[in-house]
Order: sequence, then structure tokens, then C-alpha cells
Amino acid sequence: MKSTLIMAIFMAFAFIGCQPKVQDLDVKNEKITANAENWDITVNRSMFSSADADVNKSCEVLNKKIEKFVNDLQDSLKADANDFFQSWQGSGEERPAWIYELQVKDSVFMANDQYVSVRLMVYTFTGGAHGITNFYTFNYDVQNQKFLTNQEVLNYMNEAQINAQLKANFKNLEGCFTTDPTLKDVTTVNFNKKSVCFTYGQYVLGAYACGVAEVTVPRTALKNDLLIK
Repeated sequence: MKSTLIMAIFMAFAFIGCQPKVQDLDVKNEKITANAENWDITVNRSMFSSADADVNKSCEVLNKKIEKFVNDLQDSLKADANDFFQSWQGSGEERPAWIYELQVKDSVFMANDQYVSVRLMVYTFTGGAHGITNFYTFNYDVQNQKFLTNQEVLNYMNEAQINAQLKANFKNLEGCFTTDPTLKDVTTVNFNKKSVCFTYGQYVLGAYACGVAEVTVPRTALKNDLLIK
């Protein structure tokens, strides 16, 4: 009996020892600034890498995807700004004192050799009373070089249960937001080892003055509704 117990304990430790160890990725910040007569751009974004050749190859796929996305944002803003201000030439009207602005920065929720979860916050100003902030997510399966949709991160078949957790974990301390958070209305979904972050952009849950809402739900509360492990 005693020898059987000792053998079972030994086998358990041996099994644990055989499990692959999750390795964090190297994360380097890249800053880009550019300005001209018609526009001003600031980009702060992360670059991912690994000493492991296969993992690093997968990181390059992610880096290129985000790089193209950010470059497209810059090119679009520059073209729109140049077109807009060129329309003022020869009109006889005074050129506006403001210029177009683009600010990009990211938040890295997870970065290891299994998953990367990163959220980009993109602020643009193209005239008017204020600029607009949008959010974009890149959830990435490193081992399979696959970008994950929200439906591949969360079990949308059990939307009611997830909505219950969103409502339970929503902190609306000043009562500014007038709408409960739901999975249907979420702007971006990100995750780390302990929780899932649901971001709701401006105007989604309340007036512009309320700003952005974030709801953090513990992984344990989502149980089997969280599809990534």
C-alpha cells in the first residue's frame, strides 16, 4: 500500500515535469513620430520576439500584421488631411488653425509562447469639438499562427451567462453609464492569465463624457465559457 502511494506521487511529479513550460516573449516598444503641415502622428506599439526560432517566426507574423494595420491608419490619415487642406487653397477663406492628429498606443495583456493578447487605442482628430478614440484587438495563437476572433475566445452560445458576469463585475461608480455591458455590444476582448478584459468604446454604454468602460471578469467566473486555456 505504502509503496503504491509513493509510486503514484513519483509518477505525478514526473508528469508535471514533462509538461512544457510556458515562456514569456520579449516585448520591445517601438515609437514613431512624424509631422507635417497638415498632420501630426505619434505611434507607440510593441514588437514581439523569442529566442526560440519557431516561436520567433510566429511573432514575425504578428508583428507584420500589426505593423500593416498601423501603417494603413497613418496613410489614410495623411491622405485625408492633405485632401482636406488642399481644398482650402484658392478658396479665399482662412485656413483652419488646427491639423489632423493620430495617436496610437497599445496595452499588452498577455505575451507568451502560447498566446498574445494586445489592444490598440487609436485617437484621431479631424476637426470638430473633439477627437474620437477607437479600440482594436489582436488576440493571437502563437503555436498555430492564428488570429483569434471573439467567438474563438468566448463561448457565444452561452451569451446570457457571460452577460450576467459582465453586469456583476461592472463598476459604474458615478452612475454615468446608462447601459449595462453585454457581449453583443463589446468593442474589444482581451485576456491574461487571471482575467478577461471587456472594453466598451465611447458612446457604447453612455454619453461621450462618460468615456471608455472596462469590465474585468475573472477567468474562474467564466468557467467553461472561456475557450482558450
